[in-house]
Amino acid sequence: MLRRTLLSLLLALVAWASAADLVVHPFASQDPVVGVAVAERVASAIVDRRVIGPELAPMVAAPIVVPGGFLNPLVVVPGGAFDENGVALLAGATGVPIVVSGSLVNLPDGVRLDLVAFVDGRLLRAAVRAREGDLDRLTAGAAAAVARWAGTSHLPPRPLDLRGVDQEAARARALLGAGLASDALAVLDRAEGLDPADAAFRDDLRAALADGGGGDAALAAIVSLASADPAAPGPAFARWVDAGGPPVAYVWGGAWADSVGERDEALRLLDAAAAAYPYGRAARAAAAVAHGDEDDARERLGALAVSAEPAALLAGAFAAGALPDPALEDALLAALERAAPFLTYAFERRSFLAFDRDDALTAARALSVAVELAPDSDLYWTNLGWAWYLLGFLDRSEGASLRALQLDASQVIARYNLGLVQVVTDRLDDAMASYRETVRWAAEVDAEAVADLVDAETRYPDAIGVPFALAFLLEQSGDRSAAAEAYERYAARAAADPAAAAADPARVREAAERAAALRAPLPPIEISGSPSLQLGRRGPIVDRPHPGDPLTVVFEVSTRGEALPRRLTLRVELRDAAGTLLASGDALVDVPGGAIGYVTDATLLEVPVDLDAGAYVLTVRAEGDGLVATADATVSVAGAPERVRRLIGRGLVATALESGQPLVGARDLGVAEATVWARWLAELHAVADLAEEVLPEVTEGRFAGRSGGRAFADSTLDDVVAFVDHLLASDARASTFALADAYAQWVVDGTP
Repeated sequence: MLRRTLLSLLLALVAWASAADLVVHPFASQDPVVGVAVAERVASAIVDRRVIGPELAPMVAAPIVVPGGFLNPLVVVPGGAFDENGVALLAGATGVPIVVSGSLVNLPDGVRLDLVAFVDGRLLRAAVRAREGDLDRLTAGAAAAVARWAGTSHLPPRPLDLRGVDQEAARARALLGAGLASDALAVLDRAEGLDPADAAFRDDLRAALADGGGGDAALAAIVSLASADPAAPGPAFARWVDAGGPPVAYVWGGAWADSVGERDEALRLLDAAAAAYPYGRAARAAAAVAHGDEDDARERLGALAVSAEPAALLAGAFAAGALPDPALEDALLAALERAAPFLTYAFERRSFLAFDRDDALTAARALSVAVELAPDSDLYWTNLGWAWYLLGFLDRSEGASLRALQLDASQVIARYNLGLVQVVTDRLDDAMASYRETVRWAAEVDAEAVADLVDAETRYPDAIGVPFALAFLLEQSGDRSAAAEAYERYAARAAADPAAAAADPARVREAAERAAALRAPLPPIEISGSPSLQLGRRGPIVDRPHPGDPLTVVFEVSTRGEALPRRLTLRVELRDAAGTLLASGDALVDVPGGAIGYVTDATLLEVPVDLDAGAYVLTVRAEGDGLVATADATVSVAGAPERVRRLIGRGLVATALESGQPLVGARDLGVAEATVWARWLAELHAVADLAEEVLPEVTEGRFAGRSGGRAFADSTLDDVVAFVDHLLASDARASTFALADAYAQWVVDGTP
């Protein structure tokens, strides 16, 4: 069955028979399938209300416009949509008057469903208990509670047995809720014995994936703005808006129209959203920001700042963040703090704004609240530690940094901050342990950590160990001259005050030795041994490459000195006997501190596809800190270009649609290419029926006039080879893809 749409569209689906007025979100559960299954039974039991079920509810929330795309507002809620804060935010973002969610809690003698609902501005709660395994009683009690809140009636929920086909249907709904529409359909297609409601759901889903349409449930496709076909959702959005969907329909419609350049239509829809509810006003303001209408955006956002609606303020704060007006953003964030004190976003963002204007006190206040709301956030503890440092509360700073490191030992910035506090409080040994550990975790020295130590020399002039720590970081960063100066400065200060607690004689000698070593001429670097060639990245070693082979050149750079330069510029060149450059590759690598030998596989070289067999010269070069090493080796090119080798070398892995297993790999080296292409052709023929369902008629190219399924069924080995040549002519590298998906795109685009 299909694992994704053949055109590789990213789909999220929202269902509307007409205007929806009740959302049942998936219930939190140790097993997400159970949470979705129970919520679906509750949703399907409600009558006289237009209900969005749990398979679609996660996609209902209107988009917050952020650079590069959209953000679901629920992602910034600590508890998601499963608590009172989440349902309130979801109601505000969608304009749907009733939102229901909840959590399943396992008990020693059974299970409890804690329901929470936002109904016309009121928070309501209920708890339903049942014996272990008695999900029917649980769904019946929950349906009764939801019907009572909604002022309507309910039917007895359908029996729920998660040992059979119901489990597959629930799994499909969970996949759809995660945006994996094609995977959901594949599960439903495999399931046997679906009841009529699940079978209708399957049929509607298939229709939506085929053309954005939808059957009786009127499934409307909301296609990601990264879609290969941005015009695809147009009809779906039109139907959704025309059906009188809730206010969120206008927000989504406006976002889509804006994404395809229909600005007038976008503003018309967003004006309708703005007239309907506060979140719509935030969306309209965001559009003004996106269009560069800063004056209009400021006016709209300023008016929004007096709102008390959390979802609107959240979206407005994001929009204001894209304006060069931190005061306006700060006002919206302050309003968001008052309206939604459970959201960490406002406190996090206000702390960043405060840091930008050197207001460490405000940052510390905001972050102190943030760590209360999210005590397991290493980010908040790290930044709080920095705020306390700037304010001079060194004990608090150290405690916050240690807490961040308890949460995440790899938190480099927290460890930098810890080392800084330790060195300015004359604990040089502890500080050096922290800095050495930081260097172990970090790929390179953070320039801000260096700047902090430079500042600390002025801020804490009596902290004698600061220049030593600074010298260490400078040395690790490769700045030998500055490091030597800092070591010398430490030694001079220690000599001037031998009684200072931090002036350890052994440390002073070490500083002098390091300074002398850094001032001394650098020992040469060299290429050790002969380079080796791999087919692609970390592929098999090849002694005699073929024309067209993508190669990785592996070689070792070493030194007889203390350490290699921290950064090396690498170059490989392939030349003929006359010295003519045929191919080359470059790379920049960071060498671990203290390394005297470093094996690199960073350089790539593609042998020209038209190169004649014969002997050629391969030159490798490494340069760093003014030192250069080169070496030559003879490369014997033999044979003819092979498509399989080129695919493997580029890391292009075609997989079977059903199993996901690779259809080409290192095992195929030396195998007749016709055998590999026959394997590919069999895969295409096997999915021809599926292609018939989802692909349009082909209008151009070698398959013009045929249906998608016919194009797959009629494909020959020559067609497969032409497709492979198409892949090799592209810039694609390091990609794993379903063969059927990529071939379908090639067919629909009009194959040459």
